[in-house]
Formats: sequence, structure tokens, C-alpha cells
Amino acid sequence: MVDNAATAALMPAAAARSCRGESGPMRFFCRTWFPFFRPRPINRESIAISCPHVREKPMHRLHHSQVPIRRQLTLAVCLGLAVATLAPQQASAQQASTKLQQARSYTIPAGPLTSTLNRFAGEAGIFLSAAGELTAGKRSPGLNGSYSVPQALDALLEGSELDWRIDGDRVTLQRRAAAAAGGTAIPAGTTAPQTSTLAALQVNGTYLARNSTATGLNLDLRETPQSVSVITSAMMEDRRIENLADIVEHTTGLSISRYESNRGSMFSRGSKIESYLIDGVPTTIDEQWSAGEILSNTAIYDRAEVLRGSDGLMVGTGSPSAVINLIRKKADSREFTGSAAVEYGRWDKRGVTVDLGGALSPSGSTRMRVAADYDEGDSHIDRLRNRNHVVYATLEQDIGENTLIAAGISQQDNHTDSPSWGGAPAWALGADDKVERIRGLHRGLNTSPDWSYWDSSYRNWFIDAEHRFNADWKASVRVSRGQRESESRLALFYPYPIDPSNGKSVMAMELMPGFVYKFPVPGYAGVYWVDSDKDAASARVDGGFDLFGRHHEVLVGYDHWKERVVADGAPGTVTIATTPNVYDYNGSAPLPSFIARQNYNKREVTQNAVYAVGRFSLADPLKLILGARMVDYEVVDLKTPANSYSLDNEVVPYAGLVYDINRQISAYASYTSVFQPQNYRDAGNRLLSPIEGNTYEVGLKSAFLDGRLSATLALYRMQQENVATYAGQVPEDPSNPGGPMRSSYTGIDGTVSKGFEAEVVGEILEGWQLSAGYSRFKAEQANGSDVNTVIPRKQFNLFTSYQLQGALQGLTVGGGVRWQSRTFAWQPAAQALGIPALEQSSYAVVDLMARYQFTPQWSAQLNIGNALNKSYFAPTDDGMQLFWQAPRNATINVRYTF
Repeated sequence: MVDNAATAALMPAAAARSCRGESGPMRFFCRTWFPFFRPRPINRESIAISCPHVREKPMHRLHHSQVPIRRQLTLAVCLGLAVATLAPQQASAQQASTKLQQARSYTIPAGPLTSTLNRFAGEAGIFLSAAGELTAGKRSPGLNGSYSVPQALDALLEGSELDWRIDGDRVTLQRRAAAAAGGTAIPAGTTAPQTSTLAALQVNGTYLARNSTATGLNLDLRETPQSVSVITSAMMEDRRIENLADIVEHTTGLSISRYESNRGSMFSRGSKIESYLIDGVPTTIDEQWSAGEILSNTAIYDRAEVLRGSDGLMVGTGSPSAVINLIRKKADSREFTGSAAVEYGRWDKRGVTVDLGGALSPSGSTRMRVAADYDEGDSHIDRLRNRNHVVYATLEQDIGENTLIAAGISQQDNHTDSPSWGGAPAWALGADDKVERIRGLHRGLNTSPDWSYWDSSYRNWFIDAEHRFNADWKASVRVSRGQRESESRLALFYPYPIDPSNGKSVMAMELMPGFVYKFPVPGYAGVYWVDSDKDAASARVDGGFDLFGRHHEVLVGYDHWKERVVADGAPGTVTIATTPNVYDYNGSAPLPSFIARQNYNKREVTQNAVYAVGRFSLADPLKLILGARMVDYEVVDLKTPANSYSLDNEVVPYAGLVYDINRQISAYASYTSVFQPQNYRDAGNRLLSPIEGNTYEVGLKSAFLDGRLSATLALYRMQQENVATYAGQVPEDPSNPGGPMRSSYTGIDGTVSKGFEAEVVGEILEGWQLSAGYSRFKAEQANGSDVNTVIPRKQFNLFTSYQLQGALQGLTVGGGVRWQSRTFAWQPAAQALGIPALEQSSYAVVDLMARYQFTPQWSAQLNIGNALNKSYFAPTDDGMQLFWQAPRNATINVRYTF
């Protein structure tokens, strides 16, 4: 270990100060803010890290305690800005250097020098670059304790014969001999003096990041033998990504069909995404009994890691689609810092976001983080208004030098007036009573009545503990509980094509040539309650060891979770006489009477699993990853016990190979099995059996421009049995055929999905960020017919931003395009009624942004969505209704950071 005190004594005063450090660097976020410095992944060639019933007042329906959040958030913003105005209004290079001198706690195990430096740069939030040959084959003793950036670099580089230098906002590594020979203008191990003011935009976040979703091991993107994308905080800011649905919409290879205001189907590689993760803990999405999952607010998350394809090793079941892991913000700042932002946009949309954090003890061993977001506004859909808020708080405590405990809670509440249930009618009777696309309806038509609403809430508690035994080995335990509630009063007035003579739904059947019989079809209404909770616990031990002269890594763990779901409903009576004329509908409709509340679904799902995975170094360029998960899965149907079932000792294997072709390019291959329990029910209300199958994937991953730019190419093939396919609408209550309907599904065998994905992410030139991806797939049943035709088979997603220099320094401009191929919804039952497929042709949506950094603290950002005002829609699965997506819109966001 370098003697930092002695080293400081030999350095100039400024350099000595750079080795001392009083508190940690700023790492604080608001919903769309990013760290002072952001990391870029590294590779073998180079290290380059850049940084129940009906109620008239729906707002009080949910029975949990609700806080007057708008008042609290307004007060928080005022207090935050009052404190913030005491902060300096200008940042100099010396102030940036002071950030590097501040100490913070690190726990980084010993390992390959490239990996440890990459992890350190990510945690410290610094730019770090070096030629790849400098770090290749070297190891680092790691970090365990409190260090400033210079102190940490000295410790990490011990025994490597390397030195460092800090030049402005960048850290560069070089050989110690070169420094001794005086080959650089700036001495090694020092901070270059600067007198000019640093531009805040020069330290913006990058679109590149690391990931750890796939195997649980701490792997770089190039080291992971599957297709992975990371939505970083910089991407969230530039693209104005606000919720889970937005994440899916902006991720390569993923798509979402938003057929309603509060629900949507998410897909990847031809299959539905049935769950997502919060810090690695699964959260099930039951689309039929949705409780606001796609509206999960990103204000409390630092990033989203998306792994496409199966990942039964860490997730619990081998879903064939994708795994979305939302990573919470951490209480990792040792100084008080924060941000506040307000925004306003089209349709009277307004919002406020605050994010505060820092140390609660003089030593910095106790830290906190609080984030909150409130937004409300109208919509492009008539009378539809949303009011949402989320509050998150976490506390971290260091116990000694080797143990960390974190605990936190979050609460999100969503309220929607006049939410869409289904969508606007897509069809009408034309000439000769033939079905054709409806005319005369505007895109903003809302067929929901004024008395409808949809409320949902999600509350989550968690406790995490981690202990390091030494530089290589650690153990962690995580416990969490999530509670979802939803209450809605909904109506669907137009389930079939419209009769132009009265503007009401009608079913037309040609009983004999030239004779069409038409009979009116009323819609339906209902009040619904969904309550679900999930308890989860996990424990794992991981570390590294040397064997046969090589370093290997292993992880073993245990997961348990139990989910309980209760869904009740109270159907309402809707008649043709009370159905309004769709052509002059304004939301006015009589409130129907509702029958007594009854139970529709009541179940408990329990999973216990043990797993193990290892990453073995077979040769310098070749790594093997082997693992398996053994699962016990039980479904107890408390409403219909005969539908209960259990699966014991189901084994989900995982295997992957990564070969470094050269210092820029790696090739990989992976295999995993598919085992995905389903929440879909058939016409007899029986749960479908789990999906089973296999996934194979091969690909190339590369890193260029000193690791600042990453490119990937993946080819895959999946074969699945018992894939859920929409089979039409059936009565929710078989004893009440005229009551509310539900979707039914059937399992299809022999489904094959194959395709490829390509993605380029990173910094092309200094200040020029790029994220671009293209995907194409084909999914067919054994008989050759397409599966899930509401999914686009081809997609292209591009977004780029550039920080201008010179006289326009401080201005960032950006834009992107989202293109997808045609989709259509079609059912055999509809064909029998003469209803053709509902098709949305291919389309492209253009988004624009501009941000100006007035001072290091103040900034303003303008986002324009759908800038070319493209008209496009999402169909319902049965092809009877459609939901128009948002036209051109703009939002301005003003932010203050301190």
C-alpha cells in the first residue's frame, strides 16, 4: 500500500490536497439527473469510463393512508431551493478537483485490474482511460474502506507498476517508467492545475453502463453471454422516460401494445413479458388484473437493465421474453446534496420532482436518500386525467468496515379519471351492411363515461445486508414485501361494430344470401378490486478463488417468494337503451346499478429455489459460465381448488461461453431452458400449464474508441410448448352470460421464434452520445401461422445527443426516431362475422430534445414527442377496438441542482 501521508509530503500543495479528501464526491440524482461523473464500461484493450362499490369521490377510495403529497412536494421544493440558493453559483476546475479529493467508502474485492478499475470508476463517477495493454493480465488488491479518488487509485494500482494523473475531469493511467522519464507534461500521481471554469455539460452521463442481471456475477457487458441493454439515467433524462412502459418503448427488441390508458402488453422476441424486477426481486404482471404495473415511476430508479431472452438462473423461472431489472437509487453520498425540478407540458401536464441525500453522521457511516415525484394533467384522450405520485426513502448504515445494511420504503399512487377500457370502436356497418373501418370519429374520442375511474397503488419495503469476509468473498441477504391495490369502475359501451343509424354496437349475420340479420349488442360495466402482496427473501454467497494458476468466480444462493392475489368484481347492467350514440358521445351516460361484490380470483403462488453459477477461466481468452436453478413451484387456487398444482425439483440449466477474439471483439454462445408458469386461463377458467422449451443464442460484442463505444450482434432461436394465445372473450361469470367478459387463452405447442438484434451504444466523439438498435424476428406455430401478430416483426430505435462547443457551449441538442413494421389483430371468430383484421401499417415517430445549462446549478430542457405528429394506434387483441397514441406534444423542465 502506498504511504499516502509520505506521498503527500513530496507533492506540491495542490497535489497534496488531492491525496487528502474530506468527503465523498457528489453522486445524486433527480428523476432525470445523472451523476456528476458517469462510467463507461471497459474492455481488455482499454479502460474508458465516462462518466367496495360505487363512490362519487374516487380520490379516497384506496383504504390505505394517503398523504397530501402535492402540498408536501411543493414545500419540499421550496425548502430545497431555499437551501440551494446558498450554494455557489459557479463551479471552477478547482471545485471539480475538490470533488475528487473528498473521501467515500468503497468495498471492491480483489480481482483482475481491468474489472476492479471499472467498478471503482463506476462507483466514484469518474472518467478513467488507459491503453488496454497496461492492465491486461494484472490483478488488483481491491478496496475496503474510505478513500479519496487519488488514495483509491494508489491502492488499486499497488504492485501494477502503473501511475495515474488527473487532468481536469479525466484520470489517465500510464506506466511508472514513462512517468519517471518525464514523458508527460503533468507529473504522475498529481492533479493538473486549472484556472478556467469547467462547463457542467462536459461531465454529462453516458449512454453506456455495466450490468449484472444475467448471472448475478459482476460482469461487464462483453463478459455476459446474452443480449443486454441498459437504460442509463442519462438516457432517461434525454428521452424523458417516466415509467416502465416508456422503458420498454425505448429499448432495442422490446415493444409494448398500449391498447388502454392503464394497461398494455409488453413483448420481447415474440413472447409476453410476464414480470419485472426491482433490485433483483421479481414482480409479477397479471395483465387481466392489472394494478398499474406499466405506470411504475422511474423517479426512484437509477437505471434499468434489460436482458433479452431466457434468464431462469437468477429470475426464478426461465421466461422466454426478457428480464427488466429496475435498480433503485442508493444512499451513497457523504455530503448533503440534491436537486429539484418543475415541468409543464401540453394538455396542462405539470409535475415536480425532488431528490435529497447525504450523510446523517459526521463520519458519513449513516446516509439517507429521499426522492419524490408528483405529476398531474389531462391527456390527448377526451376527459382522461391522471394524477400520480411516488415517494421513496432509504437509509444506509456502515457497521465497521465490512458490513453494510440498507433499508427503505416506497409508495406510488395513481389515479385516472375516465380511463379507457378497451378503446374506441374500430368498425362500422357500411354499404350492404358489410363491415368496414369506422369514419367520423376523432382521435381523442373517449368512450368511457364521466363516472369511471381507475386507482392503483404500490407500497414496497426492503432490507438489505451485505458482509465482506475478505477481499474476495461476501455474503448478502435481502428481504422485501410489496403490496398492490387497485380499484376501478369501468364501462365498455361498444364491443362490436357500430350501426351508423343509431351509433350503437350491433352484430350483423348473413343468415342467407342477401339477407343480413342485425341485432344490437349492449356493452358492460363493472367495479373491480384487486389486492395482491408478495413476500420475498434471498440469500447468496459469492467470491473468487485461484485454481490451476487461474482465477475463477462462483455464486450460490437461495430465493423464496410467496404471492397472494384476490380479485373481486361487481358487474353492472348496461342496456341498449342506456348506451349513448358514439357519434355525439361526450361522456354523459347513466350510472348503472351494480350487483353485490363477488370473488373472481383468489390464489397463492409460492416458489422456493436454490441456484449456483460459476465463471471459470479456461484460458486467457476463454471463459465458461455454468449454472443451474432448482425450483419448487406451487399454485393454490383458493376459489377453485381443483385448479391447484405444484411442480417440484424443476431444473433450469444455464451455460455460456465467451471467447475474446482480440482486444476489441468477443464471441459468445449460450443456452438455457424455458420454464415459465402462466397466469392465463382458458375458457373453462383453468390456468394454462407452464411454457417449456429451450433458448439458444450466439453473438458478437465489441468495444471501440477506448471502450467508449459498444456494439453487439445477437442471433437466437427459441422453441416453446404451450404458449398462451388469445382465444376470444368469455363471460367472467359463466352463470351471467350478459355480464362482464374476460379474455380466454389456449396453449399452442411447437412455437418457434428466431431472429437477430444489433445495437450500438456509447460516445462517438467527445460530447456526442448515440444509442441505436435494430431487431427482427419471426414467431410461428407448428402449422406455420404467425404468433402474437400485435407485435412488430421489425423495429429500429435511434436516439442521439450532442453537446455543442465554443460560443454555444452549454447547449445540448438531441433527437431520435422509433420505427416499427406493420401489426394486426385478427381472430377466427371475428372472421365468421365478416370482420377483417385490424391493421396498423408501419410507422416512424420522431422525438426531439434540447437542454441548456445556464449555470452549473440551473438548467432547462425541452422535449418534443412525436414531432412530426404521426397518427398511429394500438389494437386490442380481438381487433374490435383501437387506442390512438399521443400526437405531437412538448414538455419544458427546469432543474436546480446543489
